[in-house]
Amino acid sequence: MPVSLSVVSGLNAIAHSAEGLYAQNSNPVVSLMAEEGIRAMVAGLRKLVNSSSDREGRADCLYGAWLCGMVLGSVGMALHHKLCHTPGGGFNLPHAETHAVVLPHAIAYNSVAVPDAVMRICRALGGTDSNAGGALFDLAKSLGSPYSLRQLGMSGAEVERAADLALQRPYWNPRSVDRDAIRNVLDAAFNGYRPEA
Repeated sequence: MPVSLSVVSGLNAIAHSAEGLYAQNSNPVVSLMAEEGIRAMVAGLRKLVNSSSDREGRADCLYGAWLCGMVLGSVGMALHHKLCHTPGGGFNLPHAETHAVVLPHAIAYNSVAVPDAVMRICRALGGTDSNAGGALFDLAKSLGSPYSLRQLGMSGAEVERAADLALQRPYWNPRSVDRDAIRNVLDAAFNGYRPEA
């Protein structure tokens, strides 16, 4: 698999575990799998960016992907997935790339409501930064991933429509959402701003 596809697919997998850490029906076993899935995927992706044929890196990614998939199959998802399904399905954006771009912004938005999940995400990323959204953004950029919806072909005019669509049949989320909040998250993702704590 090309490294660029491995990167965005890996970040998509990380999104499953990140949201699994604060899922409405999460449990301690899922949280263990989620944190380890993020850690393994990050370790593997960092190796692959340096050498696409790194077998240990590929193995780490496969292990991380399995764990992140188990999390996705065990618990419900939240705002991040709703926001990705809206522009992805409504504006024909590529799936994994959309997840890679939106993830830091959705995590940053929810951070105030889920401090334990933030701590676990930051720990799994291997850094000392307590800003999980910013750390995920930095990770994506360091791996060569797209980091704005504009890069994926979305237009500025579509941000308003995406915000409206995201409010239809909303997913459960640990922090309440309204149109202004969704609009702000999508605007930051559209422009590729680094989330602040």
